[in-house]
Amino acid sequence: MAPGHDTGGGYVTSAPYVMRFHRALNPRRLGLAVLANGFAPLNCDAPYTYMELGFGQGVSLVMLAAANPHAQFYGVDLLPEHVEHARGLATAAGVTNLHLFQISFADLTAQDWPAFDLIAMHGVWTWVAANYRADILRLVDAKLKPGGLAYVSYNTLPGWAAMEPVRELLKAEYDRANGTLPERVKTALMNVRAVEKAQPIYFRANPTVSMRLEHMEKENPAYLAHEYLNAAWAPFYFEDVSREFESIGLPYVASGNLQDNVGDIAVKPEAKALYAEMTTTLQRETLKDVLNNKQFRRDVYMRGPRTLSDAALTEAMACTRFAALMKPSDLAAAKLTTEGATLTLNAPVHRAFLKALEAGPRTVAELCATPALSSLNVNAAFGTLFLLAAMSAVEAAASDGVATAAQVFAERLNTEIDTRKGEGAIPARVSAAIGAGVEA
Repeated sequence: MAPGHDTGGGYVTSAPYVMRFHRALNPRRLGLAVLANGFAPLNCDAPYTYMELGFGQGVSLVMLAAANPHAQFYGVDLLPEHVEHARGLATAAGVTNLHLFQISFADLTAQDWPAFDLIAMHGVWTWVAANYRADILRLVDAKLKPGGLAYVSYNTLPGWAAMEPVRELLKAEYDRANGTLPERVKTALMNVRAVEKAQPIYFRANPTVSMRLEHMEKENPAYLAHEYLNAAWAPFYFEDVSREFESIGLPYVASGNLQDNVGDIAVKPEAKALYAEMTTTLQRETLKDVLNNKQFRRDVYMRGPRTLSDAALTEAMACTRFAALMKPSDLAAAKLTTEGATLTLNAPVHRAFLKALEAGPRTVAELCATPALSSLNVNAAFGTLFLLAAMSAVEAAASDGVATAAQVFAERLNTEIDTRKGEGAIPARVSAAIGAGVEA
């Protein structure tokens, strides 16, 4: 075995993950997706419990804890450097509602956990072996509350089908290389590029592979190692993942990619009629993944889905609060791009929403009561705001009480983040108004 090889059950442990922020881990944003599909979302203004499995550097998790002092946050990660970094951020912010554990997923069910309202994992499903996925399912089955959510993101087939053999080649070159992790990653990429230059038939038949390799060369080696070079790395079809969670009573209810929940823009116009013929979730999601050559999914599963009546759905939408992340003038240059469409949300109604939110967060009902938006009913207003949220022009907002309580922790954490430079720089800041982080 070459020096510097990893010993975490096949998971990369010889270098920490890079500083990344993932907005999809925000429970309020996931709540928008759940509500848009007709289900009851988590009430994030009341106390709740949240678990992140494999939290990396802990950036997103610590931000959520700082911005929601009324909730309790738990995190598990294998690397001691990750736990130490997250604890350092939490200490700087002064938060006391964050509980971090350096353990393997094999030890998950041996811990005395509380019941959770949301269990989240970014990428983990792709990165770990089947026995660890089984450990995760046992935890979810044992500790997720009725009505609770499991957020699971993973590399997807068929989008990874062309790249998967090259990933195997890259992994083989990485395993036999010597040196530090960055040196081994660079050597592996260089050797695979040498194969590409020989013009093999496989590369000619799959031209997107060369584009993917070119993109990889621009990435941080530690990112590439954690994302693609774990021993048990595997992409999955939606059917396979959804079947696992359905087996423990958690059917699929939404996508954490907000735009993927909107059928009119989720597929190209010429495929809409075919998509409309699909009668089950499995049929729709599988077809959509094939139509779009989907490479990464963000699935939301719910224990005992609570479907809302039409009246209850309208009431829940009316009470949903939004905050602006853009100014009305920013909309001219902003675009919402999906596999099926590219939208410019710069009509008078879109600008009117952002103008109304300049004074601060408001509920959908309050926005509909303003003169400029009074012609809209609640469902139409929520639908428009949902698209604006997908484009990151607005975001689901916390109550005034939660935001006020979080302000001191958010300010402390942002002050600490401002001191981070270079590779330690954190590409997000905490917003007490939305109860989460936001890209800087």
